[in-house]
Amino acid sequence: MHFMSQAAVTLLQVKKAFEAEIYDLICRKVNHQDYCNDIMQEVYLKILSNIDRIEKADNLSAYVVRMTTNVIADYYRKQSRLPLIGELTDVGAVDTEQVTEESNDLCCLRPFIDSLPAHYRDIIVQVELQNMKLKDYALKVGITLTNAKTRVQRARQKLKEAILQCCNYQFDGYGNVVSCCPDNLS
Repeated sequence: MHFMSQAAVTLLQVKKAFEAEIYDLICRKVNHQDYCNDIMQEVYLKILSNIDRIEKADNLSAYVVRMTTNVIADYYRKQSRLPLIGELTDVGAVDTEQVTEESNDLCCLRPFIDSLPAHYRDIIVQVELQNMKLKDYALKVGITLTNAKTRVQRARQKLKEAILQCCNYQFDGYGNVVSCCPDNLS
């Protein structure tokens, strides 16, 4: 005798009814086949873990679309929270005897970071390089969490602009850098 739980039946019903819509939505937002499939799996896990709420939803389509959009936002949030360099405890001078790939990256980024205004430089160093939580940073400098979030977004944008101004970059269809040439050599 084959037995399926109510949750499995509901997941299959949601999958059958909305699979194409979910997949199209994800792929429009992500533009990378492998990431589309990964996020699709995350959506199914989210559906399965919230099956009770889904069964009670007034507008199932809107609920599933909102859930999918949230999973996509989580994906981008996780990508933006990845450290720029890795976990570094001392962002100051690099010890020339222990030059690693990470410290070489820092040597390349340091001029760009140093060119930022002080409050942007400070948040990039503490939040991105030293992995300080935004909540802790906000408490430390005496600003609200909302202001800290805004400040880190602006700092990232300014750092990106500074990096993009130094060289001519070429990107593939997914936004990955495929070549870089300093402006004076292009």
